[in-house]
Amino acid sequence: MQAQVLRTQMNPHFIFNALNSINNYVHENERDLASGFLTKFARLMRLVLENSRYNEVPLNQDLEALRLYMDLERARTNNKFDYAIEVDPAIDQESAMVLPLVLQPFVENAIWHGLSRKEGKGHLVLCVKRGGTRY
Repeated sequence: MQAQVLRTQMNPHFIFNALNSINNYVHENERDLASGFLTKFARLMRLVLENSRYNEVPLNQDLEALRLYMDLERARTNNKFDYAIEVDPAIDQESAMVLPLVLQPFVENAIWHGLSRKEGKGHLVLCVKRGGTRY
């Protein structure tokens, strides 16, 4: 059941592509790029595995995983896009709870079906605002 939750949170295609990117850096003898990519990939996988144990996680943890994901995708697309994450200052990112990686599939679609097909450099802005009252 945990593996099923993990599969829904992180696309296996992304994992395969990330590992191929590391392999390409190694073959190209780009040791620093391979090391940096591998370090971010490992941190992302650790966060995904840790967060998959919970129904909700603090917003700051989820955004950290999303930043790592976007950094990796940015590297894989040869810096084809920049991104920014804007969080409403009224939101306490440590106490606001969210579903783990709920935004990741939307960001992935924006990158692969929007930004990667765009001529020139793209820009992705994620704005986090309070939407309603939870009871």
